[in-house]
Amino acid sequence: MPKYHIITYGCQMNKSDSEKVAGILESLGYIPSEKMEEADLILLNTCSVRERAEEKVFGKLGELRKLKKKNQKLLIGIFGCMAQRMKEELIEKFPHVDFVLGSYKFTELPKVLESLNDNNKKIVLAEDNPKPEEVDFRIIRRENKFQAWIPIIYGCNNFCTYCIVPYLRGKEKSRDPQEIIKEIEHLANQGVVEVTLLGQNVDSYGKDLGNVDLADLLVEIHKIPGIKRIRFLTSHPRDVSDKLINVVATHPKICPHWHLPLQAGSDRILRRMGRGYTYNEYKALIEKIRAKIPRASFSTDIIVGFPGEEEEDFLATRRALEEIKFDTVNLAIYSKRPGTPAASYDDPVPYETKKKWFDELENLQRKIIYERNLSMIGKEELVLAEGVNPKNPKELSGRTENYRLVFFEADRKLIGKFLLVRIIEARLWSLRGEAIREVDL
Repeated sequence: MPKYHIITYGCQMNKSDSEKVAGILESLGYIPSEKMEEADLILLNTCSVRERAEEKVFGKLGELRKLKKKNQKLLIGIFGCMAQRMKEELIEKFPHVDFVLGSYKFTELPKVLESLNDNNKKIVLAEDNPKPEEVDFRIIRRENKFQAWIPIIYGCNNFCTYCIVPYLRGKEKSRDPQEIIKEIEHLANQGVVEVTLLGQNVDSYGKDLGNVDLADLLVEIHKIPGIKRIRFLTSHPRDVSDKLINVVATHPKICPHWHLPLQAGSDRILRRMGRGYTYNEYKALIEKIRAKIPRASFSTDIIVGFPGEEEEDFLATRRALEEIKFDTVNLAIYSKRPGTPAASYDDPVPYETKKKWFDELENLQRKIIYERNLSMIGKEELVLAEGVNPKNPKELSGRTENYRLVFFEADRKLIGKFLLVRIIEARLWSLRGEAIREVDL
């Protein structure tokens, strides 16, 4: 039987797409290969959010050129955001690539592979205005038996000036709520206990449907027997409603972890980014959630060195981190993305200054994270055991409802189960605990 190997870059939505592609291939008779050297078909699922993500793909394609020389029958395909952005240019730069599929065109894989077998010509499929195409959820090959990613909305309508995603993922399109419910019921019947709802802006869910929103969907999912935990990401600060906050506060299966990208603490920079809120409005939202849900945790994204950023703007972002005290911050130095408005902005600040700002924010956030982790010592947390600690086979790893990573000694038979764990040690990026008992939710 032919073997396939998928390499995934980027966000959780990409991981979900790779699971769909794996399902499509296995429905065609392919089987997975752990080693790409043993595969008959290698697929790269790509990301274009930052230049660094694309550089990783270029490097991998260089490796694959050597494999192709050894095995002329090897098929190499590229899909995802980078494929949508570059299209034919990828074939021109890397002639050993056999096909390129835009953001949602992986659904055409059966026809593409059949066509390649017939005439061996290069294939590029990518629409200028990409539209999502659904895959039968029953064939999706999930990486995990008890956790699942569930896209509920595709695309983005926000067009932040730095972001290329709306151009590559298209306009927002919500999935039918009944289809989502059917998929999750199917997963629950197969033993899945935790689902994560996905969207570039998950809080926009239902705006194009007119009769449902994210809060309504969460309430319906909460009713599904077998589902013990529900997560959702990513939220846009401008779209978080009081209704949603109240639903999260009153439905115990919904984890109170919020990923709310701030991007900058300076109102001037937020305007240039096109974010649609001020820092004070963002901070007021955090305070509102914390008042309603004291156990809530927050992660965020910060762009360092946006074009035109000055020292006072950087200091405003630093103050934001000091005031809000996020549980996790994803920091990135601004990366120019072709075709976005910000790509044409003057950018006089040297990279050395941006790197200095980045390092300062990173050091500050490390201190904040460690202090927050220290405050967890002695607390008893409900943890879903997700797997074995790769650095210590005696330990399992799992996450609290607030998405904190915990390591603890326990029998491997408990993977996929919920345990009450007492936190006994704080580390920078994780916690260490001792398992008290299994909990049957």
